[in-house]
Amino acid sequence: MKLGLDTYSYHYGAGLWDYSPRDNAPMTLEHFLQKAAELDLDGVHLSDPRHLDSLDYGYVSDLRQKAEALGLYLELGTSGTNPDHLQSMVRTAHVLGSPVVRTFVGQPRGRSAQAMAAVVSAAAAAISQVTPVCDRYGMSLAIENHRDLTSEELVSLLELVDSEWVGICFDTGNSLALLEDPLEAAEALEPLIKTVHLKDYQVVARANGFAMVGCALGEGVVDLRGILDLLGSRHPEVRLNIASAVEKEMLPVLEEEYLEHLPETPALALGQTLRLVRDRGLREMVQLPAERGAPEDEILAAEDDLVLRSVGWARQALGRAGSDLPNSRD
Repeated sequence: MKLGLDTYSYHYGAGLWDYSPRDNAPMTLEHFLQKAAELDLDGVHLSDPRHLDSLDYGYVSDLRQKAEALGLYLELGTSGTNPDHLQSMVRTAHVLGSPVVRTFVGQPRGRSAQAMAAVVSAAAAAISQVTPVCDRYGMSLAIENHRDLTSEELVSLLELVDSEWVGICFDTGNSLALLEDPLEAAEALEPLIKTVHLKDYQVVARANGFAMVGCALGEGVVDLRGILDLLGSRHPEVRLNIASAVEKEMLPVLEEEYLEHLPETPALALGQTLRLVRDRGLREMVQLPAERGAPEDEILAAEDDLVLRSVGWARQALGRAGSDLPNSRD
């Protein structure tokens, strides 16, 4: 299995999301390519098309050549199901040399099974408009389990689309937010997986539920070794993109409003998740560097350290030898 870097691992350093560096230049695609090469990785997964300065053929083709010169693969990610946008991303991915476009539905969850069926149906109708372009370019769409659809709903979505070109981007950590066991989710989605976000979380009990705290691979509660064993035996060609992130999300799973958006989730799933939090959760809440107003260099260094530890764990888990990792952010 090939091992790559998801650019969201540096969501502080890239400055595209909820933080923008002021004293350090934001990481460009050239920075990401060099970082992946330094870490002896196989490629880079671009989690957002905003990484691209342009969609012009010359610019995108030049990026492809730079990646190939470093021996790196590229994968392109985006969001949503707008057909015009996805068709544009498929064409861009073709020029970029990416065999897949990762996206996610990204719609709010409904409060009933009927409401969720409507969300799934609408997404399927939109995605079905893109499959002829996928067929033309030999390009796969990979729909991520992005804390918006359960595994069962994702399977239903792909059954409605019914195309060999549409599959799953499996995020190893996101299923926790929908009260799913990540290994069980991997088993349910395994036949459909096109690419992977390799992620781990620590959990912390709260009065109304629990918090998910991003951590280095192997330091959280996700059964990553079980997932890697599953994928290695059935999808040895799949690309694993490290998506460690210095982030935190509160999940009020004991509040009625939260559970109303998971109308078909059995009590057993809630109980198993809360037992996991009780038995393996941290005893105290973690305060992230940005939350305590740490200097920018400390915030960026914490992000880089998380990636380095994750790469080290992944190498060991995959039985890879490698040179010593760099010990600081470039």
